[in-house]
Amino acid sequence: MRHCRAAMTGLAFAAAALMLGSATSPLHAEDITVLTWGTTWQSAIQPAAELFTKQTGIGVNVQTQASSGEGLVKLQAMKDKPAVDVWFTTSSVADRAREDTALFAQLPVKDMKNWGEVIDGAKTPYYVAAYYYPLSIIWRPDLAPKQITGWQDLWDPAFKNKLGVPNMSMFQGRMLLVSALLNGGSEQNVDPGFVALKRLKPNVVMFYGSDAQARQALAQGEISVLVAPPSQAKRMTDQGIKVEIISPKPTPMMYDVMMLVHTPRETAAARFIDFMLGKEAQQIISDRLNMGPVNRNAPAAESLKAALPKPGDEVSFNEGVLNKEIGAWTDRFNREIAQ
Repeated sequence: MRHCRAAMTGLAFAAAALMLGSATSPLHAEDITVLTWGTTWQSAIQPAAELFTKQTGIGVNVQTQASSGEGLVKLQAMKDKPAVDVWFTTSSVADRAREDTALFAQLPVKDMKNWGEVIDGAKTPYYVAAYYYPLSIIWRPDLAPKQITGWQDLWDPAFKNKLGVPNMSMFQGRMLLVSALLNGGSEQNVDPGFVALKRLKPNVVMFYGSDAQARQALAQGEISVLVAPPSQAKRMTDQGIKVEIISPKPTPMMYDVMMLVHTPRETAAARFIDFMLGKEAQQIISDRLNMGPVNRNAPAAESLKAALPKPGDEVSFNEGVLNKEIGAWTDRFNREIAQ
């Protein structure tokens, strides 16, 4: 650690840490600050950031957010002099936020050595994924009436009052989009999806609006099948609850991404983003978070491999279209299905 850091008194260190919420080191002119979710930081980003600091000498401090929406409000409030250099958010929120070119910078793609290793669909000039996760089907074999092989099984009458399905606020309406694709629709034509969700309703115990709510329902046996990312399955197995998981075609792909904030520390911040895309950091993220690595040369966590979709089964959606339509879709869902 640099001599100027060592010269800081314990009081100065505490003040710096308090100002940042939770930090790995006191502030320094060359340090950067990231804004992310607390559990994501503790589980995976912090270990990768410590490796980045070891290799570059650039310290990484952290501020935490409860949600992407809260994070954006926090950034907008400090717009005149941002204290955050890299923001972790969802791709849907990033696609809206990127329009604020005074707050967010384009990524220096030509200077990022790991950019070419990032999988298709996980990068734009304005944001790049830190990891990906599919929307999967998780079920308890001790409670489910039959084995599940694809999305169509969820409509089987055998699953009456068995399902936990995300509502429109979860995963940007992707359950609606899956239902539409299965029935000849698309993100531009979701009418077949609404019709299919109406047919699915007798099988649904809950259209859930939070991960914790869904996880608890599966753990307590209130539902036997849950539509959710694979990370929920790992939380079940960590509790000693046996579950099976499948990511059938079409498998919606979702991304949590990194954005570069306009600050005097953009060069160091871009180096951090590039580092997080590298094979070493990606393997840490996959192993610790049970998320898919976006670097095509990084292996997925062993616990995740069986849950990932087969090549060619993945589908990504236009975030611009989803952002434009999600309000109307939610209103229609609440009127026609949720009640």
